[in-house]
Amino acid sequence: MNYNHQISRITAASLLTSGKCPLNCHYCYIPKTALMKELHLDIAESLSNGAFIKNLNEAIGKNLSHLGLWGTEPATTLRILSKKLNDITKAFPKIEKIDFSTSLVFIDPIVDFIQAMDRICPEIKLGIQISLDGPAFITDENRFKGAAQKIPENFIKLIKKIQKIQLKINFRWKVTLMIDNIRKMIEESSGIDDFYLYFKDINNQFSIINKNKNIKLEEESYVPTLTVPGKYTTEDGKAFATFLKKIHEKNHESSYTYSLKRIVNFYYELSNKRTMFTCCAADSSIGVSDKIHICHHGFYLDKEKYIKSVLAENDMNNWSVSYFNEGMVNVLIKWYTPEINDNFAKNRLFYVMRGYHDFWRIHLANVSAITKELALVGQTEKLFLKNENYLNLFSLFINIACSCPIESFLNTGSIHLTPISLIRMFGNGAFREILKTI
Repeated sequence: MNYNHQISRITAASLLTSGKCPLNCHYCYIPKTALMKELHLDIAESLSNGAFIKNLNEAIGKNLSHLGLWGTEPATTLRILSKKLNDITKAFPKIEKIDFSTSLVFIDPIVDFIQAMDRICPEIKLGIQISLDGPAFITDENRFKGAAQKIPENFIKLIKKIQKIQLKINFRWKVTLMIDNIRKMIEESSGIDDFYLYFKDINNQFSIINKNKNIKLEEESYVPTLTVPGKYTTEDGKAFATFLKKIHEKNHESSYTYSLKRIVNFYYELSNKRTMFTCCAADSSIGVSDKIHICHHGFYLDKEKYIKSVLAENDMNNWSVSYFNEGMVNVLIKWYTPEINDNFAKNRLFYVMRGYHDFWRIHLANVSAITKELALVGQTEKLFLKNENYLNLFSLFINIACSCPIESFLNTGSIHLTPISLIRMFGNGAFREILKTI
């Protein structure tokens, strides 16, 4: 494979822009340690001195059309990037959209960035994803006490402050549920109704306050998603199935219904366009720091001091720490995290990732085989042993709805193999419930 040929496919980049966050959410895949402050200073320096532009240019070049700002909390460095917008637009004239995800704890840096874009590059669209999980019994549990009230308040304050801009902005919600959240929602009689009413109330406040036609909110974007890959048991899968049944009975959907609809709506492409059904990692998008990453999920893992600091934190309760294996991370760095200017290593990365994006066989065979083994020992439904068509459709679904090469690698040692935890989660009635929505 020629690197120049592959790089022509890549038009989007996730840029590492922060290394610190005021929160320590229970489900965050980035374990926080004291060393993060040091990493953040290095990242901020790269933004201030413009090294990030050189890195983006070396990694992607002039084809860059979509720039995502990623890290622990991108708002912490937005003021630096506000001063670099002229340089960004000159270096990458094809940019059409910039986006970032935020906890919305800070609003002033976001206002500054919006106003700078409105002044310097109003033709570029801005996407802002707000992490918010639901009412207090969910968000305050996942994030911090009072978050369920503070974040919507900050959102309304933000909307009020940007009413005069001409820039086109699209806001959307990002809901992440832990299994404890799901259990509480199905155990409390009003739990599910409270969840949906919470977001509808915020959406109504937005509709009343916002008078700017350039500012949009995806009002139905609060569809629930799971913490993945998690450490899910058979009982967790049964609870998740109950949750889906209850929300479907109330005419609501989860994000997983949309994944299944993709199979149904584009079934004629399944045999020849596998890449339509995978994520964009190292296909149309890459992660960029001072190295190249499969996607933003690989950020920080190439920092040896950080990995050692995570492994040294014995009392850290972050759910993903138990998956940290120094040997596995070293393999990820060696084979999947090339230097910016190492064309040989970049060619090798994209060659391997083409196998991930273009071919189904090992992915489907793996999920089918493991699902049957789990069914034999009572950890997934027996129906998988009786109905081959059901099993095949389940395998397709899992490889579309749960497509994440780095999570697969860190959990199984291969980008091609789905973590067993996810098969348990969807294989105990949840997939059957999702099928009913089609």
